[in-house]
Amino acid sequence: MKIIVLGAGVIGVSSAYYLASQGHEVVVIDKNKSCGLDCSYANGGQLSYSHITTWASEISFQNFLHTFFSKNSYSSFNRFNPETISWLYKFYKNSNNSIARQNSQKLYKIASYSRYLITKLLDIEDFDFAYTTKGILHIYRNKSTMDKAINNLRKLDISGIRPLIYSADQCVEHEPNLIKALDEKKLAGGILFSDDALGNAYSFTVNLEKICREKYGVKFIYETEVKNLLTNFKKITAVNTFHEVFNADAYVYALGYHGDKLLKGININTDIYPIKGYSLTTKCNAEFIAPSQAITDVENKIVYSRLGDIFRVAGIAEFGANAQMNKNHLRYINENMITTFANYGNIETATQWSGIRPFRPNSLPLICNVQKYPNLYLNTGHGSLGWTLALASAKILSDIVDNKLSQEFDFLAHENITI
Repeated sequence: MKIIVLGAGVIGVSSAYYLASQGHEVVVIDKNKSCGLDCSYANGGQLSYSHITTWASEISFQNFLHTFFSKNSYSSFNRFNPETISWLYKFYKNSNNSIARQNSQKLYKIASYSRYLITKLLDIEDFDFAYTTKGILHIYRNKSTMDKAINNLRKLDISGIRPLIYSADQCVEHEPNLIKALDEKKLAGGILFSDDALGNAYSFTVNLEKICREKYGVKFIYETEVKNLLTNFKKITAVNTFHEVFNADAYVYALGYHGDKLLKGININTDIYPIKGYSLTTKCNAEFIAPSQAITDVENKIVYSRLGDIFRVAGIAEFGANAQMNKNHLRYINENMITTFANYGNIETATQWSGIRPFRPNSLPLICNVQKYPNLYLNTGHGSLGWTLALASAKILSDIVDNKLSQEFDFLAHENITI
């Protein structure tokens, strides 16, 4: 079967890989000049297989709203309109303890499958993307917040998650660069999730794209923006771009937020809302050393990642699509970096980046077939877990196309899509 995949980020390229390896003729279309240039380009790099607590349950809704009115916080609004209000209401409903627990358990099924698949993939394919498996250390500034996190883990009751509880001193033993936070009494302790990993999502996407082309004959068409999806009201008939019209037997949407208007154009509402994230990247080496342990700063919603010879700090939840970079947010993650660590690479070389992540109110991605258009498949809405869930999402998607979906992932077929 000929399949067109829309989007050449880590989700789209991974989807192309599994579809092509299962015998399909695959064409990937993207507006950028090469793969991985949107959310996959300079994200936090953490493969957070154990960090499956949904945003709605992780953050007190009252405290979450409070941060919007603070000049120095991890969140802000670019716009506040009926769409925002509707999305926040659905987000609030998903903060219910029972619903949040069910969503976390579903996320863990996808995440643990991704962990299995990346190991299997590296047994088959040989490429480098700064992959390390030393786990992720979640640090806490306040003991009460840490105690709450430990209690929440117990309530989730997921046997596959094996956390190690660290005191503040043990955190520093594990990552000596945290001595600054300890000395300034800004470190209460931590939780090490030893099954988690780290990798450069952009390098991964570039290497996998090469494998798709050279091993499976996948065709990648770049600098081609999609205008709209053509239908006969029963199925998708073609993809209309600014250059030409492309036809296939089936179509996979993997464009994240950037192409959501295409779906709305055929009356599909994914409940996706744009939340921008930011990152700073510094060079590091023997002279400009940086932390080697992947770290998540829970209260400040920031991740720190050593990816080969670079050190990356990423975070922020800026609600609403906006092309401009907010200097206050860049300042926020920079200040947290320099007040947390004794060393953090060469600050003189720091590069800035922002990307718009496609969030859904329940933190669950849409990996499904659209009933109204049986030849249209969605692989989108991963929020901040796109890199973590990429391989599982792609493999599940390819199994849906081939009618081989495991019962374990039946819940994905019941995700709400308003038509």
